[in-house]
Amino acid sequence: MKSIIYLILLFVIVMPCFSQKLNYDSLTFVKQQVILDFLNLSSNDKIADIGTGAGYSLVPIAGSNPNISFIVEDIDSSTLNRKKLLAQIKRFGNKANIHQFNIVYGTTTSTNLPASSFNKVLMFDVIHELSDRQTMLNEIKRILQKGGSLFIEEILVHNPQKKERHCDYPFFTEIAFKQLMTDNNFILKKEKISFETVHKKYIKMFEYQTAN
Repeated sequence: MKSIIYLILLFVIVMPCFSQKLNYDSLTFVKQQVILDFLNLSSNDKIADIGTGAGYSLVPIAGSNPNISFIVEDIDSSTLNRKKLLAQIKRFGNKANIHQFNIVYGTTTSTNLPASSFNKVLMFDVIHELSDRQTMLNEIKRILQKGGSLFIEEILVHNPQKKERHCDYPFFTEIAFKQLMTDNNFILKKEKISFETVHKKYIKMFEYQTAN
């Protein structure tokens, strides 16, 4: 009888956590599929990921495209480095390979990447953190090939919010974000919500090309 009661208690305690993990994993998987479909990557693509950080957003993409190499750029070597990338690769099931990533360190105003070299530039949760947005968006234009695309994922809010806890800059409203891109001569090609978050936020993907 005691063993039955123990099993019931264990079920009550564990199942909510297990269910939460299942929901989290399934939602993450759905979001990743939306991103992969949106990017439509091929082995011929020349790709730079700007503001890679520890690789949380990029590693799953690389794992789904093991034949593609990525230039990964950030300003912080303590965040973007081989050790951190290997940890993310392990976290996402060892589907990506460390040799897919070529690390480059930039500055707040320069990617330190060659001009006209990439047909796809990725920026995941980066734009709102830029201290000099106009300069960096001009830098993106410089490294893009003619006809190339800038793919952006951003957390957006319906109403302006205070500064994000982990950085110095607030989130964009969608109107403010699109105005920033228009003011810097980017043309919107397509957009798609990739994830509905809590606290009146949502995540959206955008594809932009340069107007000139």
